[in-house]
Amino acid sequence: MALLGAIIMLAGVWMAASDLWRRLPKAQEAKLRQWFWVWAIKGVAAPLLIWLLFNSGLSAHFPPLMVRIQMAPRGADKFSAFLHAAATGLFVIASFWAAVTLAWLVVLLAQRAQDRRLFAQTCLACSILPAPLAALILWAFGWYAAGVAGALWLLPVLHSTIPLVFPNKTAPLYSRAIAKMHGDKYKDAELAVIEELEKSEEDFNGWMMLAELYANHFDDLAGAERIIRDICALPQATPSEICVAFQRLADWHLKLAGDPASARSSLEEICRRYPDTHMCRMARLRLNQLPRSREDWIESQTRKPISLPALGSHLDLPAGFRGPAIDRAEAAARANECVRKLELNPDDISVREELARILAERLGKVAPAIEQIELLLSMPGASADKAAHWMSLVAAWQIKYLADPQAGRATMERLISRYPQSSQAFGARRRISLMDLEAKIHAARSAATPPAPKTFFPDH
Repeated sequence: MALLGAIIMLAGVWMAASDLWRRLPKAQEAKLRQWFWVWAIKGVAAPLLIWLLFNSGLSAHFPPLMVRIQMAPRGADKFSAFLHAAATGLFVIASFWAAVTLAWLVVLLAQRAQDRRLFAQTCLACSILPAPLAALILWAFGWYAAGVAGALWLLPVLHSTIPLVFPNKTAPLYSRAIAKMHGDKYKDAELAVIEELEKSEEDFNGWMMLAELYANHFDDLAGAERIIRDICALPQATPSEICVAFQRLADWHLKLAGDPASARSSLEEICRRYPDTHMCRMARLRLNQLPRSREDWIESQTRKPISLPALGSHLDLPAGFRGPAIDRAEAAARANECVRKLELNPDDISVREELARILAERLGKVAPAIEQIELLLSMPGASADKAAHWMSLVAAWQIKYLADPQAGRATMERLISRYPQSSQAFGARRRISLMDLEAKIHAARSAATPPAPKTFFPDH
């Protein structure tokens, strides 16, 4: 019974402390948690350990403190007496520690309360029933139950006064702002977001929504950047939130302003704040893919599309067909640019795929192009759809540009075996059926050709 009472006392204090630090800012919550654990070790664990040590009876010169343990015979009875003394000690220690902790927390709340009169009235109202009950327990059981009496009195007081000092946090709702944005009423959406932020000034999602309004709909990228830097300067901002904010800012600088330099600066801010982390490595990968100048960015956005082969109508063209004439100098320059980017980031899938297409379609270098595709197929991050598409490209190149239908057939059979449910596999089956039909027709025509007539008159 004593052990159960101690557990109930400790659970009550834990619930009260949890309710308190749940309402605090993150920085203060961490400090309260640390203080609580240190205080629990000092007030419960250390005294209980000392109590057990004094009643363990380590030697004849150091007998147990409790007479009941001293008088108990050796064996199970002595161990049972020791457990009873341990449970009793835990009950007394836990109950007194709980009462002192609750009293200290009530004092701290009283110091923080803005309306002291309301705080005092709440304490008196919450003491009407617990105070007489605590007095009755103290009169009936004496000092042994003083901790229980104090905890039963103070626990309702603390539970009722916490909301007076730290109101319960309510999560802001942005559904009204989102509805305004869908209706292209961006000014109204801005006001709706600001109203919600007034309820919770530290909400990261609300500030990001406001920054996105400024960047995408008000053409105020400078204002959006100020918001990003302000929320990242808050002490409660987490590293993941900060990285998301700077990644979004880099997107805006690149897509809205065409400013790779500012985008690079935003990503470098992540590396500066969190070096040697996964977030820094992700930012480095994006840095390696950024254009070096505004001119490079404009050129990358205005590139001419490349005609790409696939298993379909392109395979119906004659073998060796290469389409219209192309500018080989431009194709070579773009291939060199792809090589430079791959030296910086060999795992860039889109750049390697572009290089393979340029080599095969523009420069007529099918074998190096197929080597690039094989490298793509060996990458662990390649999806099944992508891999099936790449294998279909190889088959098309082998049939059209190398005039090697047997190699193309082998690649298509490999595609069907690995990715039988893909759309490219269905195209490959159709192409193989056509190839078999063409072979049968050719064989039938060869068999139907009449032999040359024999002459009955030898040539002289």
